Amino acid sequence: MELQVVDGGEEVEYDRVDLVEQNWRHERPDIDVSSFGIVTRIWRIGRHLDDKRKQLLTAMSTDRGSMDVLAMLRRSGRPYRQSAGQLTRSALITSGGVSQRLDKLERAGLVMRSVDPDDRRRVDVQLTDEGVELVDAVLAELTAQDHHALAAALEPHEQEMLRSLLRKLLMSLEPEHDD
Repeated sequence: MELQVVDGGEEVEYDRVDLVEQNWRHERPDIDVSSFGIVTRIWRIGRHLDDKRKQLLTAMSTDRGSMDVLAMLRRSGRPYRQSAGQLTRSALITSGGVSQRLDKLERAGLVMRSVDPDDRRRVDVQLTDEGVELVDAVLAELTAQDHHALAAALEPHEQEMLRSLLRKLLMSLEPEHDD
């Protein structure tokens, strides 16, 4: 990519998004397209990171849906158990979707389901030892992969600044909810 001098004399590399922005400014000077530089980059970065995450999950014989449920249980603390209803509310998917995931995870020996003896309508889901091992292994690999990607491009103070700015943006777009 070519270098561009920005205000303050700092040199930065032009990327493909800059070219798209530049083309739109030329074609439609009446529209402020500066948001493209942020939104398009967030979208593309997310796509790249998601592709890497999918590859890693596949290599570890799991997928995002399974890991969502397993991670919810693991984050809940010992004994790594929640009701199926709690999982449904946290997963933001239908009870049928959670049930399908639980069937798959139970067949794989990663969770156990049991009916609450005090309320037969309540089904509790608990991680097995194998489920805990898988979540912990995936978490270690995913965080190492993410840390490497971030450290390759950003200094620690830049990462903190980005974390703060993204939090601010996300909070303005997402309704408040418990997750």
